[in-house]
Amino acid sequence: MSEANYEVQHAVAQYLEYAELGGTAPDFSSLPPELRAQVEEIIGILELTEGIALRTADPKGFRIGSRDTVRTAQQLAEASTSEPDRALLNELAASLPPGAPVDLDSAPVGFALPGLPVAGSWTVGTPGGRVRVWRVDVATALELEKVSSHLESLDRVFRAFPETAAICLVCSDRTSLLLEPEDCAPGIEVPAGGVMPRRYRRPVQPDGEALAAFLRELVPPWEALPRFEAGTASSIDVTALARKVAADSVGTQKELGTRARYPKKEVLSSLGEAETVALAQMAIGLYEGRRSPADVEAQLRQLAGPQ
Repeated sequence: MSEANYEVQHAVAQYLEYAELGGTAPDFSSLPPELRAQVEEIIGILELTEGIALRTADPKGFRIGSRDTVRTAQQLAEASTSEPDRALLNELAASLPPGAPVDLDSAPVGFALPGLPVAGSWTVGTPGGRVRVWRVDVATALELEKVSSHLESLDRVFRAFPETAAICLVCSDRTSLLLEPEDCAPGIEVPAGGVMPRRYRRPVQPDGEALAAFLRELVPPWEALPRFEAGTASSIDVTALARKVAADSVGTQKELGTRARYPKKEVLSSLGEAETVALAQMAIGLYEGRRSPADVEAQLRQLAGPQ
């Protein structure tokens, strides 16, 4: 690998580490212009995949040389001038994992949603896709639950934005219904084979509780992985290991020779240091790529002598 290729790969690895673990965005200003352009192009391609947010930081908010980070629900709440929006965003901030990326969602503008007047909309990035949180001007989720025609409208949203994992509809009384793609599309009943109608499968819940429950299903809790440090890997002495394995193999055959009959007994009992060294050298040659399995087979037949 050339030095230029190494620098490009190292820069992309730094970006991926930032995208996965958060922290300070890497600064690539010291790279030569042509390498910087390559890195920017690769990161641009990676940004095209951000529809399914697999990371705790949103690559869309990242630009080479910048130190911008994604927005959170708390930051959006502090910037909001609408009291209902601010209350909902504060609830999201309390329910979401720390640092979860939240952004404004313009999806409702492009759809006709009869009976679902969307007053505020946001997206939440999760490891399983985006969750769209929409505040609707409907009095209560119990009222919303009675109208199944909304599910057909939302089915078009899921089909237009396949990265959407769920849509959480939050009503004026702060109760909500969380819907997944399978709720909004007709399904096939098993084993009867009949068509099942669209339906609300999840119960009415408070806004933060609905989203938190969904995230617990989507991302089970795991213990934090330890950070891997360079130079901590243990080394292996291939020569010593090959010698030990060869000696063990020869010892096993000699032990079998004590119970064998002539002439096999004589052959096995005569095995010793020369055979151990030869076997160890064959193993080392295989490891280093200097010998092929066919070469080793031919040498073993030579050591065995005339058949």
